[in-house]
Amino acid sequence: MFFIYFLAFFAFIPILAYLLSQNTNNKGYIFGISFLVVLVCLFTVVGKYSFLGSIKNQKINSEILMNINVNNKISENITREFNNNISNEDKVYWLQSYINKAIEDSKFIAAESLISISEQYFQTTDEKFIFYTLYTKLRDAKFPDFAKSKLIININTPIECSNFFGTAEVFIMNGPKIPIASKNFTDSSEFELENIHSSIPGFDLASAYLNQETLDLKVSLNCPETASIFYSENALLIDNNQPVNSYNIKANEWFKREQ
Repeated sequence: MFFIYFLAFFAFIPILAYLLSQNTNNKGYIFGISFLVVLVCLFTVVGKYSFLGSIKNQKINSEILMNINVNNKISENITREFNNNISNEDKVYWLQSYINKAIEDSKFIAAESLISISEQYFQTTDEKFIFYTLYTKLRDAKFPDFAKSKLIININTPIECSNFFGTAEVFIMNGPKIPIASKNFTDSSEFELENIHSSIPGFDLASAYLNQETLDLKVSLNCPETASIFYSENALLIDNNQPVNSYNIKANEWFKREQ
């Protein structure tokens, strides 16, 4: 940037020499035209709406789209150019558009590459939600069978609990204390937990199945007629290669919680 300003100053030297000469006419006219030309040149190179900057952005855009079309990873050089030249407010919008295009065109190598470089730019809560939604969209496109992952729970209730309502939560064993699925149920001996029952997009049953995780199922029953609460906790050894699994809670697996 300093070098550009130095060149602009250097360009003024012969003009100043001409203006200082005693044998020249129309000095004001010459100075005005010269000043305007140099100013336009500066604006073209370093201005906020720089024409050359716009050309560079178009070049970056074309290179990324080309990599998507041929399903290649985004190179470090393109990533560096993107980071240095695209404005912060545009980065999220551009990346969201690129990732959606790559997924829709089934260019999964390019999509995964874009996902890997994108997370740092999604900073706010809303932006992070968008990022995790994009990640989920990519995963579901790559593994369509797991897009509808389920865990079917069958309940055999304690004898003293014929009418009830309860809550079921599934966690990753030794993982975060955030359920990958949770659901309230009422008077049902069978119910299903699905990907939509997660609180964070992508942190769900499909993710657990694909990553071969051991699951921890916690279910509580509230029985109003006897003012009792029962709970059951089980480690689930399930077939992670299948998108649909089931578990049966036996009557003797319930523990009564003291009021």
